[in-house]
Amino acid sequence: MLRHRDLLEFKDYLADGRWEEDFGFRTPDGQAEMLDLVETLFELCEVADEVLTRRLYKQMGGAVEAAGAAVSVEKKATDP
Repeated sequence: MLRHRDLLEFKDYLADGRWEEDFGFRTPDGQAEMLDLVETLFELCEVADEVLTRRLYKQMGGAVEAAGAAVSVEKKATDP
């Protein structure tokens, strides 16, 4: 499991320019490894988004359905 502290450290590493500096000093293989790491991070974010969306949709399903029904009723009332 990832630790929050590690994610914050990597975020700082990217934000303060150290990643770019390190990238410039790496061999092509080292640069490819750094790019693979960032690509894996993007993939992780996509999976996390899918899981959280699915979980929140289930958790809020009743509220979302009720809100949708209210919008439908309101739209019908204002339609000519």
